Amino acid sequence: MRFTLPGKAAARIVVLAAAVIGVALLGMSTDRGTAVEVELVAAKKSTSQQADDETRRKIVETAEKEMNSSRNKETGVNCNAYSPDGRCQAWCADFTKYVWGKSGAKTDGVNSMAKSFKDYGLKNNTWKAGAGVKNVKPGDAVTYRLNDKNSGNDHVGIVTAVDKKTGKITVISGNSGDKIRKVTIDPKKSQVTGYASPVEKKKATKKTDAKSDTKKTDTKKSDGKKSDGKKTDSKKSDTKKTQPKKAEDTKPGQVEPEGPVILHESQVATAYGVIG
Repeated sequence: MRFTLPGKAAARIVVLAAAVIGVALLGMSTDRGTAVEVELVAAKKSTSQQADDETRRKIVETAEKEMNSSRNKETGVNCNAYSPDGRCQAWCADFTKYVWGKSGAKTDGVNSMAKSFKDYGLKNNTWKAGAGVKNVKPGDAVTYRLNDKNSGNDHVGIVTAVDKKTGKITVISGNSGDKIRKVTIDPKKSQVTGYASPVEKKKATKKTDAKSDTKKTDTKKSDGKKSDGKKTDSKKSDTKKTQPKKAEDTKPGQVEPEGPVILHESQVATAYGVIG
């Protein structure tokens, strides 16, 4: 016994099947387009350039210099040389911001709160959460106790050395025992909550002055006319002999090493526990 569908019913089934297939294909293309858009957004999230080794070395050198300067003191309760407008306030973030800015790092968005360095890192895609030292470099800002909902005990300092073998870091921070202090710590035992890497400042482009350029070309022309009127003495020029330049005496060890200097923990003061 053969079962046959009427012509209209068969046509309806064909149309329905085509519609189902079309919806499925449309969903696949929509999902794919969404994924591509997400990837593009992620790629465009941050165009900031992290600080290079030269800037990082300057950060470490500036922090060391300030620690050994006459500015390393309080002249009252939290009265210091780094807070804006001479304010007497907790100044660990002010010190870190000063050192970054003095060394050529961008400080837009950073303020007198230690948490602002986390916000800075998130905005510039340089934030590294947790106490681990993977990808942490000298010049980074290290933050403490940001997750306990008590901003009064937040703290921030500057990483000056990283020991990948022991997992310890050397930190210079302001307002640490009412002064600028250097310590070597185990971040996992010191309530470290994360690190923010500095970003390079945008260098301003120089504008060329069209008038000055035209003046330079005019002077060149006038100089050319004067030089044409003078006669050169070929005999004198022939008698002069060019003396070969002596090779410079380059001894090994005279060139400064490139990149930040990583200190071993035995080279710095050692203290364990919480900074601040």
